[in-house]
Amino acid sequence: MRALDRLEQCREMAASEPQQALSLLPGRGALPAALRPERDFVAAEACRAMGLFKRSEALYRRVLRAADRGQDSVLWAEAALGSASGLRAVGETRSARRLLKAAGALHIAVFERRLQLEEALVIRAEGRYGESIRRLSKLLRGADREETAYLFWAIGGARRFAGDLSASRRAYLRSLDQARRCRDLSGVGYACLGLGGVCRIEGLLERSASYYRRAARVFRGTSDLFAKAYALCGLANACRQLGRLQEAARLYGRARPLYAALGDKPDLAYVDWGLGKTHLMRGDLRRAEARFRLSSKLFRESGEARGEVLSGLALSSALHSMGRTTEAERVFSAAYRLGRRTGLHAHLEIFT
Repeated sequence: MRALDRLEQCREMAASEPQQALSLLPGRGALPAALRPERDFVAAEACRAMGLFKRSEALYRRVLRAADRGQDSVLWAEAALGSASGLRAVGETRSARRLLKAAGALHIAVFERRLQLEEALVIRAEGRYGESIRRLSKLLRGADREETAYLFWAIGGARRFAGDLSASRRAYLRSLDQARRCRDLSGVGYACLGLGGVCRIEGLLERSASYYRRAARVFRGTSDLFAKAYALCGLANACRQLGRLQEAARLYGRARPLYAALGDKPDLAYVDWGLGKTHLMRGDLRRAEARFRLSSKLFRESGEARGEVLSGLALSSALHSMGRTTEAERVFSAAYRLGRRTGLHAHLEIFT
């Protein structure tokens, strides 16, 4: 097959079969110089679909430098949207917002709906849950079944973090139903991940573990490393709450190298926080303190307010148990203030 035909084939496969797309993708040297940015874009899309955000971002940046915004505005906008999506996923919302603004300034009609979706997701990642729900709900009009499943999944997450747990669970169940109807396996898996999370917060721990196990089965044979790590970490959280501390620590240990390889600093921090919680429940206070300080640093660097609150609250408990009550009160107060300021309810989540 000619290199140009392979490039076109790989572009079509990048989202659904990313690993195969990368293996078939022709080398840069096999293509004319004018098509190399296109080749890098396809590789970036495939890497992002696998959760390889660090690799995808480097490729998107190469496309954005090489593509002429005036002459090849469509490719430039596609790369900007892809990069913004990856950056938003790892907590870099300011950079994502700048790229979305630049892409929007090109006024390409075919990307208008995608821009609206990405803007709503950035708003959600920034913790502005009410506004994100309004924007996502507006997009339900005119959405096909697969997009509807995705929108309800995103709404479910915003509802959960806003503290409306029953509405969150209903949104995730609607997402699951829509994904099943259109046989979107990935959508089924992500809906199960969402249900695992909200059920755990509600104290439905066995149900939570069941959803996470189902998600793990869905993603086991796929190239989505992010989803695989997410399922492992979520199941670890459920096992920890059920008192299965050894199993929880083992699952966190399996999730950590996946998140590290993905360059996903916020979720890596959640793994360290979870490990700290297992140490705390065993009374191993010094190891718990070390993990909580590490997770707090990673959350702060990522702008992940909820994680900062959770780490601060957990660290204050460990410090108090070690007799460092003044320091514990200071850490607790700072975490509580941050939660209130950002509209989070993490300080109320006993089953988190």
